Parts: sequence; structure tokens; C-alpha cells
Amino acid sequence: MEEGGQYKSLPAVHKCIFFLLTMLGVLLQVIYATGNLPSPFVTNHNTAVMLIIDLFAYTAALATVMILPASNSTNMYELMNNISLLCGTLALVLLVLLLDPAFGWFTLACWVVYFVIIVTKSYQTLKTLSTDAVLYVRDKLKELKRRLNGSEEPQNQNGDA
Repeated sequence: MEEGGQYKSLPAVHKCIFFLLTMLGVLLQVIYATGNLPSPFVTNHNTAVMLIIDLFAYTAALATVMILPASNSTNMYELMNNISLLCGTLALVLLVLLLDPAFGWFTLACWVVYFVIIVTKSYQTLKTLSTDAVLYVRDKLKELKRRLNGSEEPQNQNGDA
């Protein structure tokens, strides 16, 4: 994996997402604590649940991104990084949707455009990974079929396993 380029600057993007999540989360607490508004779970239950699910997905994707640099799979690293960035920005959009619904719908529309751009750019990576996965599974199934039919030769000439 390269030391420079886009891989080196990614933690800065995630730090920015963390900062904005913290600020919007605090602002959400202030708005709902000072006003006579019911909880977001009461007023916007679906959005609040989607936010929680998205935060878990963001955490899982980000953890995977942090693990993958140890491997040599740059395609998988790029894909998981894109997924983590999409989940992180979606969490920001959902928080904005809870805070100010009108502006939230606008940011959601912008996020959908961003999503389409990322999916379009990641198409080749997704195609390569899915092709590799299908070939791997096909080879493993052929090997399993040979073993079940008993046609596999012993590991060495003495017949030892």
C-alpha cells in the first residue's frame, strides 16, 4: 500500500466527521433539553432509529478500514473506506434532519448525489471483488465435491494424511 496519496489523508476526514457528529449531537441535546419538545424518538422515531443503525454501521466499517491496511487488499480497503465515509456522512445528514427538517431534506438530496457518484466510481472495484469472490467460492465447491466423491489423491505417496 502506498504511504502517500489519498490513504494518508483519510484520518483527517474521519476526524472532521467525528467533530461534526459531536457538535450536532450536543446541539440536538441543547435543543431538546431547553424547549418543550418531546424526545426525537417520539417526534422522529424512524430517523432516530436509522441514525443509531447508521452509527453502528459507520463504526464497523471504520474498524474494518483500520484493520485492512495490514493486508494487501487495496480494493477491499478502498471499498470499505468509501462505505465508512458514506455511513459517516449519512449520520451527519440524519442529525441535521432531526435538527432542521427543511435543511435536512436538502442535505439528504446532496448526500444522495454524493452516494451515486461514489457508487459509480466504485463500480469497477465492486465488479472485481465480486468476480474474485465467485471464482473463490466456485473453486472451493469443486474441491468439496472432489473430497465428497473420494477422488482426491492423498497428500503424499505413503497414503498419510
